Amino acid sequence: MRDIRTALVMVDAGDERWSWELQGEPLVHRVHRILEAFFDEVLLVTPEPGPFQAMGYKTLADERPDAGLLGAIATGLKHIPSHYAAVVGADMPFLHPRVLRHLYTLRSGWDVVVPRGPRGFEPLCAVYSKACVAPMEERIARGNLKVLDFISDVRTRIVNGEDLLALDSQGLTFRNVSSRTDLDECRLYLARLRGYGPPAVSFVAKSGTGKTTLLEKVIAELTRRGYRVGTIKHDAHRFEIDHKGKDSWRLTRAGASPMVISSAEKLAMVHPNARGEMTLEEIIYRFMTEADIVLTEGYKTGGLPKIEVHRSARSPELLCAAPDGTLRDHRLIAVVSDHPWNLPVPVLPLDHPGPVCDFLEERYLAGA
Repeated sequence: MRDIRTALVMVDAGDERWSWELQGEPLVHRVHRILEAFFDEVLLVTPEPGPFQAMGYKTLADERPDAGLLGAIATGLKHIPSHYAAVVGADMPFLHPRVLRHLYTLRSGWDVVVPRGPRGFEPLCAVYSKACVAPMEERIARGNLKVLDFISDVRTRIVNGEDLLALDSQGLTFRNVSSRTDLDECRLYLARLRGYGPPAVSFVAKSGTGKTTLLEKVIAELTRRGYRVGTIKHDAHRFEIDHKGKDSWRLTRAGASPMVISSAEKLAMVHPNARGEMTLEEIIYRFMTEADIVLTEGYKTGGLPKIEVHRSARSPELLCAAPDGTLRDHRLIAVVSDHPWNLPVPVLPLDHPGPVCDFLEERYLAGA
């Protein structure tokens, strides 16, 4: 049997939690991304593979959806190409790669390697072997579907959760998102962690409002004040800076990722999005940590704080607020307009970058 490192992600298609977003990324994608950094093959086990296959994931159809988690794990183990698999939940956004690698290295001679943390055993952050399939099916036939009862039937290595703190000092690996409250707490935690990175604000508007013109003036003024400003422009269409036939195009086509072009005056990076468009947060924290502030153009549906640019001649209405002043988007932090809106956020004058820069400076750059 080939030595392939395999991970199984348990996904209940009827439970919307897998689609909840953290930093603009669905939880199931976040878990998948963490796993694929170490495992050769990542498979989603779900009663309804269709939607996930359409998203590009490799899937296995749960053969015993009536048998709960035990049936899903048994299904996965029956069909994997390896003898062992790491098994995790799709709602575990803080899985730590070092913890998973450590558990996987302990597998030899055991049927199950399971950690025991502060909440007890963690069967959805464990390693299982194919030898578990038969005893799992026997349990299912008897109607005993508890995974924790099953592990007494096989050779099980228990790993003390305290020993894993050396690998995951925050102890967040076993945390799962079981409610909207959990999701909000995870977002707040990440926001605190992002203290080392630059603040970021999206400028949004209807086309033809003059958003780019205003943003150009704001960038120039902030730069004049001594700040380093990063900018991300969202393009809903395909764009090309790596033109066919050029040396850079040939290198990228050959598989270089990323490919960097450097000269005395500037540097450009071509980074193919093989798995789809990067989230704003990923772009910022991978490429823009040296900026004092990042201003994006577009991303109307993104999760960053938003400043809406509005011009009365273009539209009588706002994107992010209703005519009565009620916010349609809780991420709206200011409006730049030639109309005196009555809103619970500041309304700044249009075509004048100074007040917009003052607002950004006071709110985000006081300590920069």
